[in-house]
Amino acid sequence: INGDLMAFQCTVVTPEQQVLDQSITQAIIPAHDGLIGIETNRAPLLVKLGVGPLRIDMQGSSKHFLIEGGVAQMKDNKLTILTPRAQSPAA
Repeated sequence: INGDLMAFQCTVVTPEQQVLDQSITQAIIPAHDGLIGIETNRAPLLVKLGVGPLRIDMQGSSKHFLIEGGVAQMKDNKLTILTPRAQSPAA
């Protein structure tokens, strides 16, 4: 994998829709007590989310959302973010 960051799967789900489901290299999530960076092979994590910016980094690009609480779980190189609302800043 020519020295690139290893990717892992990320899913972002709201009650209305699945906002994102793709392979990413890093996520910066707004935990209730501050931002947490998540990379491949991170130890399992279950964290309560606050209101704030969610940054998803893919090979060569990034996506940004504003999320309003919820919960995030990282397990077996799969990050799942369940939130009542995830909004692209452009929206």
